[in-house]
Amino acid sequence: MPSGSPRQQTRQCTHCGNDFQYAVRRGRPNTFCSPACRAAARSSSAEPPDLTRYNEDLGATAEDLQLSATTLLAAVHGGEDTDDLMGQVNDHYRFLKDVEAAVVARGRARGDSWMQIAEAAGSGAESYRKKWTQDKVSRRLTRAREARRDRQAASGRPDAADRAGCAPLPPAQTPGEQFAAAMVSLQRSTGLTIKDTASRIGVSPSYVSRILAGTRRPSWPIVEAFVETCEGRSLEMRALWEAAQRTPDHQQEPVPEDPDEARAQLHTALRALYLAADRPDLWDIKRAVSTGTKPSIREISLALNCTRIPDWETTAKIIMALRGSPAEFRPLWQAASPPSTTSALQAAAFG
Repeated sequence: MPSGSPRQQTRQCTHCGNDFQYAVRRGRPNTFCSPACRAAARSSSAEPPDLTRYNEDLGATAEDLQLSATTLLAAVHGGEDTDDLMGQVNDHYRFLKDVEAAVVARGRARGDSWMQIAEAAGSGAESYRKKWTQDKVSRRLTRAREARRDRQAASGRPDAADRAGCAPLPPAQTPGEQFAAAMVSLQRSTGLTIKDTASRIGVSPSYVSRILAGTRRPSWPIVEAFVETCEGRSLEMRALWEAAQRTPDHQQEPVPEDPDEARAQLHTALRALYLAADRPDLWDIKRAVSTGTKPSIREISLALNCTRIPDWETTAKIIMALRGSPAEFRPLWQAASPPSTTSALQAAAFG
């Protein structure tokens, strides 16, 4: 070793455990093999960041996105036109960008580098950093929170803290009440006056008023003309009309033996019940009966859009939220469901 050169010693890095050579000089000896290990050690010893607010933003924006997807799916199954569908797509894209902003905010709060975040997004670090500056992220998430509060206020939804104290469910409607409520829902959706509606179907306004009040049971041709005028679905109204015609001693409709027929009849009955409840928001259906995670928005959407038959617990909760009687639906659900999905315990719990 040349004269005057600092003496070299070997020691173990306190972070990675590897041996390294260091020059012996005055002062505190090196304990890390590299600046990277020193920075990593300092980072690991620091207090972990509080991510509560960031997780709340991420969870809320993800729920907005899920509800948007469910609404879009319902629009597709409902045969909406191109303008409506594109409007739903644009809304969905906006919610998707809100989620992306929340992911970026949470990642930065966790200490993720722009390189890490950009690589995960399939983008360059510098361009992604410019795309999602702190100001842009903050403004986007603030707008998302404000829009969410406005939607909750418009639909009468409580905040999360208030959901546990929901009012008891109203009693189930009779078939006659369901039929009248569905007629009211259809008539209201047209924007027509009772006089205009009566004129189009060829009856008097007072007769239409009595139908809507539930004091008059019209014949099926009149109901069919009413549904056509209101651009409704005859299949669902036929189910409600037939149920309203039956006497109290014969309320239960015969259950089809064929599972496919039973499934079709069950879906029609659920859609009819949904119409009689004035087609409530899916979130409001969930809020009315949700305990824990069941039923989810997705389960409600699939059940009402004739895509899937949920388990009995979920089906019964949806029926109760729509002011129907689970006991009347249970035989039809059993006929429509595979044997493995039928639960005696669930059936007993929900009538």
